[in-house]
Amino acid sequence: MHHPPRFLLRFFRWYCHPKLKKYIEGDLMELYGERFERSGKRKADLGFAVDVLLLFRPGIIRPAEENYQLNQYSMFKNYFKVGIRNILKYKVFSFINVFGLAVAMSVCMLIILMLADQHRYDQFNQKKDRIYRILSSAEGSRQAYATTPFPLANALKSDYPIIEQSTTLMPEVGGDATYGQRTVVMRGYFASPSFFNIFDFETELGDKNTALTAPNSMIISSTLSKRLFGDENPLGKVVEFSDRQLPFPIDHDGVGGTTVPWGSFTVTGVIDESKYKSHLHFDVLVSASSREALYATGKMKDPANDWEWYFRHYTYVLLAPGRHEEDLSAALNDLVTHRYANSTAEHTKGFKLEAQELTAVQLDLMGNDTDNRFPRIGYYFLTFLAGIIMILACLNYTNLSVARALTRAREIGVRKVTGANKSALIFQFLTESVLTAMAALAMATAMLFLLKPAFKNLWINQYLNFELPAMPSVYLVFFGFALLIGVIAGLYPAFHLSTYQPIKALKDLNGMKPGKLGLRKVLSVVQFVVSLFFIVTSTLIYNQFEYFLKFDYGFTSANIVNVELQGVDYRKLKNEFSSVPGVTTISAADIIPATGRSNGVQLKKVNSSDEFVDGHILNVDENFLDNLDLKLIAGKNLPPPVDSAGVSVIVNETALKKLGYTNPHEIVGQVLETKWSTSMKVAGVVSDFQYNALINTHAVGPLVLANNADQYMYLNIKVNSPDVMATVSRLEEKWKQIDPVHPFKYGFFDEQLQSTQRGIFDLVAILGFIAFLAITIACLGLLGMATYAAERKTKEVGIRKVLGAPEWSIALLLSKEFLKILGIAIAVGAPLSYFVNNLWLQTLPNRVEFGWATVLSGTLVLLVLGSITIVSQTLAASKRNPVEALKTE
Repeated sequence: MHHPPRFLLRFFRWYCHPKLKKYIEGDLMELYGERFERSGKRKADLGFAVDVLLLFRPGIIRPAEENYQLNQYSMFKNYFKVGIRNILKYKVFSFINVFGLAVAMSVCMLIILMLADQHRYDQFNQKKDRIYRILSSAEGSRQAYATTPFPLANALKSDYPIIEQSTTLMPEVGGDATYGQRTVVMRGYFASPSFFNIFDFETELGDKNTALTAPNSMIISSTLSKRLFGDENPLGKVVEFSDRQLPFPIDHDGVGGTTVPWGSFTVTGVIDESKYKSHLHFDVLVSASSREALYATGKMKDPANDWEWYFRHYTYVLLAPGRHEEDLSAALNDLVTHRYANSTAEHTKGFKLEAQELTAVQLDLMGNDTDNRFPRIGYYFLTFLAGIIMILACLNYTNLSVARALTRAREIGVRKVTGANKSALIFQFLTESVLTAMAALAMATAMLFLLKPAFKNLWINQYLNFELPAMPSVYLVFFGFALLIGVIAGLYPAFHLSTYQPIKALKDLNGMKPGKLGLRKVLSVVQFVVSLFFIVTSTLIYNQFEYFLKFDYGFTSANIVNVELQGVDYRKLKNEFSSVPGVTTISAADIIPATGRSNGVQLKKVNSSDEFVDGHILNVDENFLDNLDLKLIAGKNLPPPVDSAGVSVIVNETALKKLGYTNPHEIVGQVLETKWSTSMKVAGVVSDFQYNALINTHAVGPLVLANNADQYMYLNIKVNSPDVMATVSRLEEKWKQIDPVHPFKYGFFDEQLQSTQRGIFDLVAILGFIAFLAITIACLGLLGMATYAAERKTKEVGIRKVLGAPEWSIALLLSKEFLKILGIAIAVGAPLSYFVNNLWLQTLPNRVEFGWATVLSGTLVLLVLGSITIVSQTLAASKRNPVEALKTE
C-alpha cells in the first residue's frame, strides 16, 4: 500500500462528514495508488492535496450540530441561483447598480493602492518596531520638523540606557563627482558606521561594518556606480568631489551655489537601492569622519556643540529590547529640560522633541523632511471624496431596490406563505447585493487599469512618485472591500423588504406603492445636491486656475529663457550668449521671481531707533529692470556689482512706504541697514511687482534689489526670433563649449510661472473627475427610477392614450415627480454650494470673483443632464402603442 501525506489525510478525516467519509476516503486512496504507480510519489502527493482541498466544501464538511441536514447546501445554492436569476431578469436595473458601484469602487481601489504603496516603505528593517525618528518643534511652529540639533544622537546614546543605538544623517553632500573623464552629480548624507546598526541596508560590494570607518570613504548606490564607473568594479576607486551646495534631500528646492573642491574620496561599498523601499533616498553615504578635514579648512562649520540650530540634521534611534515609545518620550522631555533651560534664542522658545515611529514616517510629512510625500491630510481628503462617491453608489442601489419593492412584493409573499422566515429573506436579498458587488468588482478592476496611468501622469506625481503596484494581498483587500460594500448596500433593502406582511403583499399591492415612500425621494435629492456641489466647486477651481494664468505680475515674462548657471561664471557665459543671433538682452538674478522662492531681509534707516521692516531681497544685475520691463520711478538704475563703499540697492514702492517715506525722491541717496549690519545705499525706486508666488500672498511686500554678483544663479535671456527653439539650440551649443560636463538647464519664464499653478490644475482634474462620477451615478439612478416608473404605469399610459391624452401630457405626468426631485435638489444645493465654496475661497490671497453666475452655470448643467435622463424615458413611454400597453399583465 502506498500512503499519502499523513497531515493531509488527518485534515480530510477531521472535516469530512462521518456518513460520507468511508466512501470518499476509499476513492481517494484508490486514486492516489493509481497516480503513484503512473507518475511517482511527488505528483501523487500533489494530486492528493488538490483533491482534499477541492472536497472542502458545503455538503461534505462535518456538521456543527448533530441534527445537521445535508440538504442545507441546497438551500444556500438556491439563494445564489435566485440571486443570479433576479440580476439577469432586470437587466437595466442590474447594469445601473453594477456600473454605479464599479465606478465608485474603482476610485476607492485606487486609494487603497496608494495606501498599500506607502505602507511598503521601510518594511525591510527587521527592527522597525524599535526604530524611531526624532522630531523637533518650537512655540509657533505650524508643524514639527523632521530635523534636530546635531549633538542630539550622541547625547541620547551616552546619557540614556534605553537607547541601544543612535545615528545622525547630515544631508550636506551635493555636487560633482569626477572619475577619469566622467563627471556626474552626486547627492547624499554624511553617515557614521552606526547607520547600519539601525537600518538593514546591505552592501552588494564591500563590508558595510567597516565601509564608513575611515575618513574620505564612501558607499555609493548601484545607479551612481553604473553612471560613474560603467562596468568596472568600483571598490577602491578614487573619486574627486566638488561641492556645489546642491539642494538635498529635496532635489527641487534651489539650484546650488559656488563650487568648492572637497578632495579625493575612496569607494568602499555599493548598495543596490532598487531592493529597498525606504523614505531615505541617496546616491552616496560619506563617512562622518570626513567632516573633520572640512572643518579644519573652513569649508564647513562644526556643529558638534550647537544645540540651538535644529533645521538640518536627522536623528534616528534604536530602542533597547523591552523599551517603548513612552520611555523614549520621557527621555526626550528630560533632555529638553536640562539642555534648553537657559536658552535665549528666539527660535528655541517652547522647544520640544518628539518620537516618530519609523513605519509612520512615510505617511506623516514633516517640515524639512527627507522628500516630498503625500501628507496624511491628503489621504483624508481623497478618502473623503471617494467615500462620498461610494455612498452615492450605495444610495443608488438602495433607492432602486426600494423602488422595485412593488415588483418583489408577490415574491416575498409567496416565500413567507411557504414557510420562509425573515432571516432567510434577509440572506436572500443580501446574497443578491453581494453578487452585484462582485460583478461590480470585476468591472471596477478593469476600470482601475485605466485610472492608474491617468493618476500617475498627474504633474504632481513627479514629486510623489507613486508606483501603485498590484500585489496579491491588495486584491484580497479589494475582495473584502467589495464584500463589505455588498453587505452595506443591501442592508437596508434586505431588512425593509423582508418586513412585508404576506397577506398584504399578495392582496393589497396598491397600498404598497413606492411613490408613497419618502426615502427614495430623499436619497435622490441628496445625490443631486452632492453632484451640484462638486460641479460648482470644480468650475470655481478651474476659474481660479485661469485667473492665475492670466494674472498681471507687473513685469514681462514672454520670450525670456532662464538658464541655470550651475557654478559657471556668469560674465563669461553672458559674453558667449550675447553673440547668438536672436538674443537681445541678458540679465542675471539669484531667484526667478514669483516661482515660490524668496530670501528674507530686515532693514531700517541707518542709526534709526525704528523697528526693522521685514522684506525680501532679490540679487540682480544692472540689466534686470530693462529685461523684465520694470518701471524705475525715481533715482537711477543699479550700478555695477558691489563696491567698497557698500551695496547700492533699488527699493520698491511698498518698501518706500514701510520705511516712512512718501515721496520716492526722498529715499534716493539714503542709507539703510540690516540686522547683519550691512549698509545699503538707495540708488532708486522701482514700481511694485509681484515677486512672491500667487498662492502665498496677495499683497506686495517690501523688496530690495541688490547687485551681488556672487549670488547669481540664473541668466535671464530675452529672445526675439521667429524660431525660438533654434535660438535655444544655439545657446546650448555655446553652453557645451564652456561647460561640457553639466547639462544645459533652461526654462521659459512664462512656462515656469504657469508650472507653479500645475498643482491647482491637478486638483481641478481630480474634483472634475469626482463631479463627473457623482453626476453620472445620480443620473443613472434617475434613469433607473424613470424606467421603472414608465414600466409600472404602462397600462395607465395606454388607457390615457386611448382616451385621447396627448403625448406631451403623458410625458409630463411621468416626469413630474422627478422634476420635483431636481427642483428640490437645486433649491438646497445651489445656496449650499455658494456659501461653502465662498468660505474656502476667502482663504486664498489672490482669488477670482465668485458670484451666483458660477452657481447658475452648474445648476444649468445639472438641470440639462437630469432633464435629458428623465425625458429620454418618459417620451419613449408616451410614444408606445396603446394596444400593446393594454395587453400587459
